[in-house]
Amino acid sequence: MSSGTRDEWRPLRWPWSSEAADALAGWLTGDRSAPVAADDLDFRGADLSGGPFGGSSFRHANLADVAARGVELWRANCEGARFIRAVLTDADFVKACLHRASFVRAVLIGADLTRVEGLDVRFVEADLRRADLTDAMLVGCDFTRANLSGARVDKTVLENSAVAGAVVTGMTGTVFGPVVPAPGHSLDGAELEHWFAARGARVSVLRPAYS
Repeated sequence: MSSGTRDEWRPLRWPWSSEAADALAGWLTGDRSAPVAADDLDFRGADLSGGPFGGSSFRHANLADVAARGVELWRANCEGARFIRAVLTDADFVKACLHRASFVRAVLIGADLTRVEGLDVRFVEADLRRADLTDAMLVGCDFTRANLSGARVDKTVLENSAVAGAVVTGMTGTVFGPVVPAPGHSLDGAELEHWFAARGARVSVLRPAYS
C-alpha cells in the first residue's frame, strides 16, 4: 500500500494499549503528512497492515506479535524496537534504522530491507525468504537459524554477523564479510563463498576497498 492511500488508511485492529491507540487516533485526525511519533509505545494486539509510517519513529516500541503486512517503514527510526514474531510480509524498511532491534521469529517474507542500517539486530529464526537486502549495512547481527532462502544481496555488509544454522538456499548476490558460522569461528573471502555454495547459495564475497 502506498502513501498515496494515507487519507483512507485505518488500522485493521487497534493496539490494546490506550496510550498507543490514542497516539494513532491523534495522528489519524491530525496532520498525516507528518510522521508518527511512537517511541516507547506498546502496539501489541494491533493489525497495522498497510500502515503509511514512512519517516516515523518507533524507537524502543513494542510491536511483538503485531500484524503489519505491507507496512511502510521506509526511513523510519526503529532503534531498539521489538518486532518479535511480528508478521511483516512485504514490509518496506528501505533506509530504516534498525540498530539493536529484535526480529526474533518475525515473518519478513518479501520484505524490502534495501539500504537499512543495523547494528546488533536480532533475526534469530526469522523468516526472510525472498527478502531484499541490497546495500544493507548489518554489522554484528544474529541470523541464527534464520531462513534466507531466495533472499537477494548486493554489496550487503554482514560483518561479524552470526549465521549458525541459517538456511541460504537460493540466496544470490554479493556480500562483505566476515560472517560467523559458529561461535568463535569466522569466514571471509573464498572460504565464505564455499560456505554459501555448499548450502545452495550463489553469493560472491567482496573485498572492502581501502584508501
